[in-house]
Amino acid sequence: MGFRINHSILKALKKKGFSQKMSGHIKLTFRYRGRDTSIRTWVSHGKKEISDRLLGIMAEQLSLSRQQFDDLVDCSLGESELAALYEEKGII
Repeated sequence: MGFRINHSILKALKKKGFSQKMSGHIKLTFRYRGRDTSIRTWVSHGKKEISDRLLGIMAEQLSLSRQQFDDLVDCSLGESELAALYEEKGII
């Protein structure tokens, strides 16, 4: 996939345990057991297309492969599976 709309990424990540904080960009932080973690990424305001290159950077920021990131956004990777993946990697 070449690009995605930032609004769809924002909506998907918020469903998977990410909290949103507004600033120059929208900061998304993964919450685990009621607490913020160090896992975070940023999304621009508005309805903009995010390029394939930037999607790769977002996946890297979230310590995911590009395929895992796509699965997360496409809702085939849920919040509990994501938390288990992070636990397995020793991130949380």
